[in-house]
Amino acid sequence: MICTIASNGKEFASGVLNESEEPVISIKAALRNNIWKLFTMGYDEFYSNTEIGVPLWAGATVTALEMFNEIKFYAVIPYEEQTTAWPEPQRDMYYSVHEKSEDVIMLDTHFEEGCYRRADEYMINDSDALLYYGKSDDDSYILKYARKQGIRIFIFSDDKLEIE
Repeated sequence: MICTIASNGKEFASGVLNESEEPVISIKAALRNNIWKLFTMGYDEFYSNTEIGVPLWAGATVTALEMFNEIKFYAVIPYEEQTTAWPEPQRDMYYSVHEKSEDVIMLDTHFEEGCYRRADEYMINDSDALLYYGKSDDDSYILKYARKQGIRIFIFSDDKLEIE
């Protein structure tokens, strides 16, 4: 089964940008635990757009688990120049994840209006579930689209780190 991993983009809302500090440490640990739980439930393929934050950390987590498990990660990137303005450590992680991925699916070569929505739709259309960092009432496109497609949604947040 296939699961897309996405977020509301508010992983750094606390103002902490250092991935070695709280609350980022707790978010990354919860992400790892939730991916493992989904794997034990039968989800063995994972997608994300590898955007900075949860989607990129998800790629790093799944590709690390590939060493000892039958699990696969697919990067579905909205456009080729996605990392142009990124800090070097995140850019390095991005390329490392892509190198270890089962496949990298590039939907556009340059940024254009709607490229992130196309990536969201591509992933959700091929998925059985969505693992989402955020709130159930978020106004994110991927969350609304997943609901419209009727796939199973697992949500975790700072308030509720473990999925059920």
